[in-house]
Amino acid sequence: MLTTQQALRRGVSRLALSRLAGQGVIERLAHGVYATAEGAFGKNSALKAAWLSLDPHRFAFERMEDDPAGFTVTHRSAAELWGIGQLIPDKIEFVSTSRKRTRREEVRLRRRAITSDDITIVEGLPCTTIERTIADLIDSHEDLSLVADAFGDTTFGKVDFDRLRALLDPLAHRNGYENGSDFVRFLMSDSVEFERSVVASMLSGPLKPLMDSFRPQLPHLVLNPPSSPAFKKAMADIAKQASLEEFRPLAQAPLDNPKGAQRGDR
Repeated sequence: MLTTQQALRRGVSRLALSRLAGQGVIERLAHGVYATAEGAFGKNSALKAAWLSLDPHRFAFERMEDDPAGFTVTHRSAAELWGIGQLIPDKIEFVSTSRKRTRREEVRLRRRAITSDDITIVEGLPCTTIERTIADLIDSHEDLSLVADAFGDTTFGKVDFDRLRALLDPLAHRNGYENGSDFVRFLMSDSVEFERSVVASMLSGPLKPLMDSFRPQLPHLVLNPPSSPAFKKAMADIAKQASLEEFRPLAQAPLDNPKGAQRGDR
């Protein structure tokens, strides 16, 4: 995928681009943005084309080196890029520290300070981290149950819970929670998928030999909400029968400890 301006920098004329497009060798994805016929309809092609069009003169590697926070995929577009939740973007959304306008009606630009800690690379594009994405969705007044579902689609063990708590702290009171930790507990307790990911993590991690010995308890862990008595009893029974000190903290850990495998009430 390349822009007209990038092609000109490489010595490819506008006429040559037009001929290649006419022959079906390349496809025009957006104004001034082309891709090979094979890549024109690939995953996230519209998102990538929009990102390129915002700074058509510079190559991607130059933008990453010179201005990594230049235009970052954000909000619903970020959730879609991460593959979490069912929040379908109505526009392609980017956040930037600088003011810029676009004539493309399908693109929404947001201006806000953003640090490198909240940016990562997903599918070759700068994107807000999962923690920042969840916080941004909440800050934009998205339905909290849908945000919780998106959170539940994240991979257990890859979420920076300390960072997520810090980002949710200023959003907690207006949403009816005491602090960021309380808010995180809600996201956990409202997500069925998060519970299942916890159990899957337990089955594939260092506790696998232990968990294999107590598979009869697993239906209680999977089918019952983690805040329910059935879930807590199953965890306690496993710990009691195992008689392993290193396992007991998993069942007895505070609810705001993500390394314990439970989630709490609101």
